[in-house]
Amino acid sequence: MSYLVLARKWRPQNFDQVVGQESTTQTLKNAIKMGRVPHALLFSGPRGVGKTTMARLLAKALNCEKGPTDNPCDECASCRQITSGSNMDVLEIDGASNTGVDDVRQLRESVQYRPSGSRYRIYIIDEVHMLSRGAFNALLKTLEEPPEHVFFIFATTEPHKVPQTIQSRCQRFDFRRIPPPMMIARLVAITKAEGIKISDGGLRLLARQSEGSLRDAISLLDQAVSFSGQDIKDEKLNELLATVDRRHLFDLTEALISAQPRKAIEILNLVYERGYDLKQFLKELIDHFRDLLVVKLVDDSAGMVELSDGELEELKKQTHSVSEEVLIPIFEFLLEAEERMGRTEHPKVVLEFVLVKSASLKPMLKVEDLIGQLETLRKEIGSGKVRMDRDDFELEGGGNPGPAEPASSSRGGAGPSAKAESSAEPKTWQGFIGFLAKGWPGLAGILKNGKFGAEENGSLRIEFPQDDFCLELLKDQGRTGQLNQLAGEFFGRSLKVVCVAQINSHKTSEAMPPGRMKEKIQQELMNHPMVQKAVEIFGARLDEIKAKKNGQTGEK
Repeated sequence: MSYLVLARKWRPQNFDQVVGQESTTQTLKNAIKMGRVPHALLFSGPRGVGKTTMARLLAKALNCEKGPTDNPCDECASCRQITSGSNMDVLEIDGASNTGVDDVRQLRESVQYRPSGSRYRIYIIDEVHMLSRGAFNALLKTLEEPPEHVFFIFATTEPHKVPQTIQSRCQRFDFRRIPPPMMIARLVAITKAEGIKISDGGLRLLARQSEGSLRDAISLLDQAVSFSGQDIKDEKLNELLATVDRRHLFDLTEALISAQPRKAIEILNLVYERGYDLKQFLKELIDHFRDLLVVKLVDDSAGMVELSDGELEELKKQTHSVSEEVLIPIFEFLLEAEERMGRTEHPKVVLEFVLVKSASLKPMLKVEDLIGQLETLRKEIGSGKVRMDRDDFELEGGGNPGPAEPASSSRGGAGPSAKAESSAEPKTWQGFIGFLAKGWPGLAGILKNGKFGAEENGSLRIEFPQDDFCLELLKDQGRTGQLNQLAGEFFGRSLKVVCVAQINSHKTSEAMPPGRMKEKIQQELMNHPMVQKAVEIFGARLDEIKAKKNGQTGEK
């Protein structure tokens, strides 16, 4: 007698044995009891989750000699024939090999005949999405108005390829992947009945490798028995499935999150030398980081990861020492590497690069920490420790913070303005610079480069070297208007500040090279307290220098 594989031997023989499709089984059982079974059904879902099995069970329930019944007897001739696949009135058609219009025309002709010995003639078309467009069109009329003794049951893994004209004539049932706990419970029942010894970790590995397909999991179990006998060891199972020892995954993860690129490369070389498939290894590493993120972000994550209690505890220990701000970028790098490895001839090089890149990441600043530092900066600005106004943005890098030129006395008397602090500041040019430094450091920085020339007809003439960048900044009307207003407040009378180039400047014929000017401005910007604070908070650097000129932003 030929050997019957476990997947066929343990195929469900009634609705209650179907695993993981409770909503579909309950709906069909109710429809049978109420006599409301539709003449055309579409079963869609991943491979190996019970679509064809459910179609056979429905055929058995409709044609059972004691039915129609939601609990077929499995003893009558009709039930036994459907189980063995020999019933003449239940026809299983492979849509992949019967795709043409002629095949469908033969089917249309056969539906006119009454069943030979059963209650109904039932057509089960597997992988129906493989039918040609012409075949679908030829089926439309028959599907819409079939004879009363005919039922159509379609099964497909790609429902989006089934035309809407077909789907609209069917009642659709979507099958889901089998959850790991249900799959493991079914495998436990099979192994106990078959006398197979396998560890809990081995069962979880089978469930994980099958990706929700119970048929695939049972087939892998069958293959493992053929490979290592009735007593299946974890090492043999890993060897058969070409999966990596999970110890390597934990060690490599620790190397990545603790920024040890050399250790990460050493672990990869060990995996490579032992002959593991690197693409499969990367897939398992991605799954491992997915589990890390789930454990990190979800309090009760036991039901969301396919791990033993020991592995789950070790995963939790790893997450204690790392934040999601570190895990998420590494996870993204690994996903990008999976795509790149699919189209490269050097998968090891790609994986090495990604591991080094991941292990060299600097932790990102948490959003809440960034907000806290910005709030601290706001308080400092409010208290006067750091002044932030319009000039801070437009005049950064505008002045030399070195000593001011000797200043002449102003003839202005005391003024009434509170801002001018008339009782505390002498009415000199140097005093005016000091007054600006308290509230308008940007303007003060610019004017420090200037030298008081003279006062004529209500104007203060301030002289600058001809190549001084500050002279360009003071051509802005808005800035000079503000300067005139502040000068009036300080000196107590209406004054106009006029900024001019020095006539006898020793630099008249020797202009500063543009590169040197940019270096000078950059250094002055980096000395500004607001720039220093931004560098401290954001980890920024100064890449480009711009200044306002005639209302436009231009690069300097």
